[in-house]
Amino acid sequence: MLLAISMVALAILGFVISLYAYFIEKKIAQNAAYKPVCDISATISCSKPILSSYGKLFGISNALLGVGYYFLFLVLLVLQAKITLYVLALIAFLFSLYFAWLLYFRIRALCILCTTTYVINILLLSLSFIYMR
Repeated sequence: MLLAISMVALAILGFVISLYAYFIEKKIAQNAAYKPVCDISATISCSKPILSSYGKLFGISNALLGVGYYFLFLVLLVLQAKITLYVLALIAFLFSLYFAWLLYFRIRALCILCTTTYVINILLLSLSFIYMR
């Protein structure tokens, strides 16, 4: 029971963070002078990766993809689709590795929102592995 509650809490947190990142993206599109609270410096910035050429995958905002992923994760958790849940978490983890590499070595930024979702994805992968067994 604690395992499922932990997974729900993490997925909801990831959903909210992704939704906030999408809000930032839209807010900056409306007003280029908008400064989100997560933009602390030139290096510690959430808007830098969001607005970079890597901020979209297949033309879709990474933040919006995150919203969809965490929602789907919650649906699969409710349906108790354990193996599908694990495979989805594994795919998200692999994307997190790729995005972390892009963030730190290509974009050269530290995004608090992004890094938090990477940690959430590692935890969800670990917990979904335990849940699957």
